[in-house]
Amino acid sequence: MDSGFRPEHFELLRRWRETARVTGNPEQDEAYAKLIDAYEATAKWARAVRDRVFPRGEVRKLSKPTNQAQKFKPYTWVRIYPWAGAPAGLAYTVGIDAGGEFCIKIDTVNLFGPQRERYEALRGPDHGTSPIAAILSEEVGLGMSFEQLVDWSVAQIARFQSSYDDVASELGLLAKGLRLVTDAAVSSEAFERWRDILLEQSPASGRVYRMRDHPVWFVTRDGQGGPELSLGLDPTGQEWAVEINAPPAPGDFNRLSAIGVDEAGGRYLLRQGWLRGRRPAPDIRAEFQSRTGLTAASVQGEGKAAEREWFVVANLDDVPARIRQRTAEFVELCWAARTPFTHDMPAASDGLQNGSSFEADGEKGGSYLLSARPAIDAKVVDQLHGTVWECLARVLAKHHVKYRKWRHARRYEIDMEVERQQGSHLLVEIKTGCCLSDVYSAVGQLEIYRKLFPQLANHQAVMLIDTPVTPFIRQAVEALDIVVHQYEWPKGADRKNVQFSEAFLQLCGVPQPSDVTVVQAHVSLTG
Repeated sequence: MDSGFRPEHFELLRRWRETARVTGNPEQDEAYAKLIDAYEATAKWARAVRDRVFPRGEVRKLSKPTNQAQKFKPYTWVRIYPWAGAPAGLAYTVGIDAGGEFCIKIDTVNLFGPQRERYEALRGPDHGTSPIAAILSEEVGLGMSFEQLVDWSVAQIARFQSSYDDVASELGLLAKGLRLVTDAAVSSEAFERWRDILLEQSPASGRVYRMRDHPVWFVTRDGQGGPELSLGLDPTGQEWAVEINAPPAPGDFNRLSAIGVDEAGGRYLLRQGWLRGRRPAPDIRAEFQSRTGLTAASVQGEGKAAEREWFVVANLDDVPARIRQRTAEFVELCWAARTPFTHDMPAASDGLQNGSSFEADGEKGGSYLLSARPAIDAKVVDQLHGTVWECLARVLAKHHVKYRKWRHARRYEIDMEVERQQGSHLLVEIKTGCCLSDVYSAVGQLEIYRKLFPQLANHQAVMLIDTPVTPFIRQAVEALDIVVHQYEWPKGADRKNVQFSEAFLQLCGVPQPSDVTVVQAHVSLTG
């Protein structure tokens, strides 16, 4: 389908920007009418994005190509609110501009003073490098179909480093308090949406689903109050980290899961900090906060429900990809809490700010140091990475070796921690790469995390990579007390099989000789 945008729309934005509108001027009247068409195309774009990811959202637009001073604007601009009642001062916006860009971003609406200054600090100096904006060049955007433009927009929103509610809270537009939902229909509908998002393109092996794009497995069933899910990091489905079940009586303090709403009507999935079940490990309740590093939300409820500690799993009005991401993060932290290692240190209150993992920047080439290999699409790399993680988890689970994904509550993460009965525990970073920057990235994460977090200081760092590393690079990496091991994709395999070396498995504590050097991922990631 045609996107509706034309080269002349950009030309007109450039030609008439900041020019006073003179009604009756034939040239201006023609430009005005064509720019209204550009606004309609922008609104169509916004509605399609809303329909894809914000089912409770609203689109608001002004079709006038002129501003309050009756001068031509150098851009088109349409707002998307993720849910009805969301703060009016903040919206996702889409549009084109005289600079020759298609842009989607989180933007303020009529905010000034300290709030606008804080927003500009969060946004950064320009849209091209902003963590809450994304741009396409005029040439690339005009070459896209309408469907391609919408697909790109949805993908970019999911990649924003901060969500809408993160930014709104930072600007003081959303109060931190939540109220427990007691309406059974509202609760059930919210849990159904959450389950539908988790099931979307999540492959299954028997009754066990693998969450799309994340090494998290779950089973689901229908309960009296709605969907019930057991989730964990065990690919076999034998062990679960946490159960999240729609309550038959929403708001009941005896039920461990709930839906909360903020003052603007945004919906959140909540879970009490109490892990119990059929696992052999003891229940985790008093230690939940210290073991996960999570902070309890301020929640209002009826009776004893208000006295319980509730933790946010995900904002259910966020984009589906981030709902899956936040759910996966919560499951990984619960798994870590339920999988204590010997000599574990309590989680530190380090005062670090929210942020993404540290990664060392490096050259994009490097074929002179690592074996040459064709470049791989980033999504394919993610899929292969997930396959390696799953295969390793299957080996360790089969031989009852404890493992967990190391994740800090503020979203620092390394792929896997492995408990060893003798010697230091392992901190494993998996790379599926073809260039030197993959080595830089692994070294940077392993090195800096052992310095940042005392509980990791004595771990043996392991870089697990599928590309041969030259002796020169290996020597440099191992000088930093990082062990390098290579895994392989068996020849002729369909990239669902992984071969680990005997030396690496022995390091992990897998009994030798091993019959599991070649492992198949029963469930592969989907695109």
